[in-house]
Amino acid sequence: MTKKITYTDEPMKTGRIVKDFLPGPEGLSFRKERVLTLRLDEPTIAELKEVADNKGLGMSTLVRMWVRERLAGNSSM
Repeated sequence: MTKKITYTDEPMKTGRIVKDFLPGPEGLSFRKERVLTLRLDEPTIAELKEVADNKGLGMSTLVRMWVRERLAGNSSM
């Protein structure tokens, strides 16, 4: 990084203009999630990890799916 930079007054080449592809602020949605700490014993974690790996999911994702399914099935409680 000892190479000296030489500055010139020649005009810069302009690139192509790209149309804005992001939605406006009103079109953005932000997840409103909170962190929940859950204590599990080692055998349960090992089994959970095995099931998650077999399904190609992370453990947290699998637990979230199970909780949502359970809550949807027990809406009368």
